[in-house]
Amino acid sequence: MCPLNTAAYPDALALASSSGLTVGSVAAIQKLHIQTIPLGESPKRIAYQEATSTYGIITMRNNNITAPSVSTLCQNVTDSSDIVNGTDSESRFKKDAIINSEVHNLLIMDKKTYEVLHVHKFAPTEWGLSIFSYHCNEKDYFVVGTAFVNEEGSSGINAEYGGGTPKGNKEPSGDC
Repeated sequence: MCPLNTAAYPDALALASSSGLTVGSVAAIQKLHIQTIPLGESPKRIAYQEATSTYGIITMRNNNITAPSVSTLCQNVTDSSDIVNGTDSESRFKKDAIINSEVHNLLIMDKKTYEVLHVHKFAPTEWGLSIFSYHCNEKDYFVVGTAFVNEEGSSGINAEYGGGTPKGNKEPSGDC
């Protein structure tokens, strides 16, 4: 989705989907229902989970800016050191935090109140790239695709979050 403002389409929106492109305008009466939710960081991806009435939002913020943001103010926080396998995550986090100033987070936000229920902070070099809601065995999850980005290259991971809590991770194998 992006704004479009031309002579033919003043104050319009362009919406792209897998099935095509839609161009239209928002009626003045509908503009009254638009609400801005201050996050204090940049939203990158969003998914809605109907069963829990929550949004999963991947955000990015600059670690060098000390202004408060929803991810720094939330009381219910986990981080990737809880689920990263195979390395001394504590020392890796400290070293990477000094080098990398870009921090990616997963926010779980209530649909009605816009309260941030949970924040998951990704590792300093871990970037949130995609998110979707997934229902399996009577449980609902947000599945997040991430990549570790560093000077040597990058590698990916898929992590599952249910009820705002990390459930585990899986190295992508290319299979379904």
